[in-house]
Amino acid sequence: MSERNVEVIRSEIATERQRLDDDLKALQTEIRSIALFVAAGLVVVGVVTWHKSVKKGVGTIFKVVR
Repeated sequence: MSERNVEVIRSEIATERQRLDDDLKALQTEIRSIALFVAAGLVVVGVVTWHKSVKKGVGTIFKVVR
């Protein structure tokens, strides 16, 4: 039976913490890149919606004026 002393266990825990930290950093980087595309998409949707609303508003005004 192999015995693991305290230093070996601490070393294993430190290694696992480092791996988890690296994974967390990678996930945060992915989220930041995705967030940029989501924000850009929301801006496009907002502009398109605003443009359609303006066209409808102008159309309504022309109908009332005629």
